[in-house]
Amino acid sequence: MEKAKWNIVLIFICGLIGIQFLSCKKSPTEPPSQSLRTAHWSQDIDYFSSQLKANEYGFSSLISTQSFDNTLSNLKNSIDSLQDYEIYFKLQQLTASFNVAHLTTYPSMNMKLHFLPFYTYIFPDGVYIVAADQNNSWLLGKKINGIGAAAIQTVEDSLKKIISHENDYWFEDQAPQALSCVEILKYFGFADSLSVVHLNIEGSGDVTVASSENAISSYTSGILDGKSLPLYQQNQSSYYWYTFISQGNALYIKYNKCANASDLSFNSFTNNIKDYLASHQVDKVIVDLRNNGGGNSMIINPLLSYLQGSSFNQTGKLFVVTNRGTFSSALLNSISFKQGTNCILVGEPTGGKPNSYGEVLTFALPNSGITVQYCTKYFKMMNNDPVSLFPDYDIEISEQDFVNCKDPVLDFILKY
Repeated sequence: MEKAKWNIVLIFICGLIGIQFLSCKKSPTEPPSQSLRTAHWSQDIDYFSSQLKANEYGFSSLISTQSFDNTLSNLKNSIDSLQDYEIYFKLQQLTASFNVAHLTTYPSMNMKLHFLPFYTYIFPDGVYIVAADQNNSWLLGKKINGIGAAAIQTVEDSLKKIISHENDYWFEDQAPQALSCVEILKYFGFADSLSVVHLNIEGSGDVTVASSENAISSYTSGILDGKSLPLYQQNQSSYYWYTFISQGNALYIKYNKCANASDLSFNSFTNNIKDYLASHQVDKVIVDLRNNGGGNSMIINPLLSYLQGSSFNQTGKLFVVTNRGTFSSALLNSISFKQGTNCILVGEPTGGKPNSYGEVLTFALPNSGITVQYCTKYFKMMNNDPVSLFPDYDIEISEQDFVNCKDPVLDFILKY
């Protein structure tokens, strides 16, 4: 996978899950006294409680107020026996219990965490290492069967308690970030130390891997280095781009971020697409929303409006692609295409849930600098309440597809 991808991954890791909103609060010159530390955390917990109750849309319908209060009361009574990162994770675990993917927390810059020197991906048959630093490149392509004394499925079940998600697809998208954080592994009892982690690697048995305090550690080796990447993994730093695929006479449009690029507005981008389609023989249009985490759902409207009124708005000529990383505004865009055109939806179910909470704002806890992201609106996009937007044709990418740079989703569309 190209280096731009790993830069994006590193941003996610720093926040553990979701979009980055890290506080820039400076570290104190010396640790506070125990009594001051307790007072500061107690104040933060109270602020966390009052702000969520006042601002999280539908708070009382999402969680029992009594259960919420009891959890925070117990946490305040346990401050002196907990490490700072444990208090943070207990707050995040409570936040995740709302079962709202957009409701989450982010650690401050002064909360130094330890990370494993590799990045994983969850494929249909397990968890594989797809990037690593130079010293651990031998792990590339290896399957993780366990961490510590626990099977990998047990680890995943625990991570579900701390990752804000509304369906298993978003959890699978976010789990690799959490799995790389040693403090999380130690929090759940899968690591005895912050400096090393014991893994069970298929074909290699038990191995010990050292962690790093530097969250921005460099993944210098990727399993796809030097290979010809499939289209959906190319140009990942570009908000949007397109290319013509001669096989199938298809115009492929990749939409990576729901925002206007500084060098080309999306409206101008759409005009370029119109000009291309008017001057070339094209049989299919493919709009790929894989790994688009959202932004402004209105940005795509010029393209949507154009395609709705075009000759491509018929079955077999317009395709929309989604996966577990299609979330937030990108999910809303997928629904708009599904409900407003005759497109065929292909790929994985979306990480976002169609009827869900969003329109996020944030607040920071006054002492720890922890950022809390909360929701101000509920979006009801479908009459029923599916856990995901499910494609018409569900096609997963296997570990072998990934390693061999194959895209069975695009292959299916081109042969349709």
